[in-house]
Amino acid sequence: MSTLEGKIGRVIRSLYKKTHFSQDLLELYASRTLMRISLGALGVFLPIFFFKEYGYDLQLVIAIYISIFGLYLLLTPISARLLNVLGTRRMIMMGVVFVILAIGSLYYFPEIPIYATIAYVLFTAIYRALYWVPYHVDFANALDEHMRGRQLAILRNIASVILIAVPTIGGVIITSAGFSALFLFSVLVMLVALAPLWFMKNTYERYSWGYVDTFMHLFARGNRPILLAHAANGAQGVVVTIFWPIYVFTLLDERFTVLGIIASLTVLAVIALRSFVGKMFDKWSQKKVLVVGVVMATTGWVSKLFVQTPLEIFVADSYHNFGRTVNSLSFDATTYEQSADNGRYVDEYTALKEMALGVGRLVMLLLLAAIVATFSLKVAFALAAVVALFMLVLNTKVKVQ
Repeated sequence: MSTLEGKIGRVIRSLYKKTHFSQDLLELYASRTLMRISLGALGVFLPIFFFKEYGYDLQLVIAIYISIFGLYLLLTPISARLLNVLGTRRMIMMGVVFVILAIGSLYYFPEIPIYATIAYVLFTAIYRALYWVPYHVDFANALDEHMRGRQLAILRNIASVILIAVPTIGGVIITSAGFSALFLFSVLVMLVALAPLWFMKNTYERYSWGYVDTFMHLFARGNRPILLAHAANGAQGVVVTIFWPIYVFTLLDERFTVLGIIASLTVLAVIALRSFVGKMFDKWSQKKVLVVGVVMATTGWVSKLFVQTPLEIFVADSYHNFGRTVNSLSFDATTYEQSADNGRYVDEYTALKEMALGVGRLVMLLLLAAIVATFSLKVAFALAAVVALFMLVLNTKVKVQ
């Protein structure tokens, strides 16, 4: 046993050796981890909340998320222009305030369901518009170009360890005290997430494009790899966060605690992998890692077409998360590298990336709104498997045009 422990220790030290982090990066990620605890407790349960409260009407759930992502897409060019006025730190903090308002509005859902839903949609769209562009700009600038893969692996490993029990906690809170208690818990943790942001530098960026110009650049031929790759990522994301939880919920006979436990267990399957993948990414060809990740993510979606029991759900979700770990880590590291490579256009690149994500989410939601009315919910997983292949186009180096 001691020999095995020694080998594990040497591997960990080898992976983390000479990996350092700037103070701003640590503060930003500390805040984001606290936010992930808050949002992770809601996580798989929020789409289910709307699904149940609105009489198991999947089309209405889709309409709610179309509204959020549609508004977010329209607001992003406006928020990007605020980078030079408010600065990244202030915008990130304002984003956190709006997500607190969004979650808090759901606390009043039992009394005023329609108004609470409208408030949630508006506040969530504003949160996303204010938060994500400055967050990614700061994050890209704070990463070390020589160790992006290792830095991402270590940070996500730490966050994963912290987040292991969060879905289970969310399920237990819902089962024992209801959704209102979960919303209150989430708001309290989100308030704490504001604290690390006070110590960050406030960076100003000059956004070069006008509102209409931004959309013209988004759909420009030269920027097509950005649009296709990130639209594919966004399209997969809505299937992961909306349709998969609802599908599993129905398979598990609406048992919230069991759903939370399965979600927590799947996190354990990817923690050790992230360190290996981060080290591998820094040594291997970026194209090679991205190709491996995309293939694994695609086959992971296919495996989800055949699940029926809790054990099968766990196995399929663990395998898919294994693939998504390789895929997302290589994809994100490549994204941050391309963002940094765009120099003074880092904010423009980031805005295009966020808008491309929104385009992918909207297209997938609109497609599924039409398809699931006739076919099984499993069609979402088949579409996501096909869409995952488009992420390969990020292997094309892009200078924003």
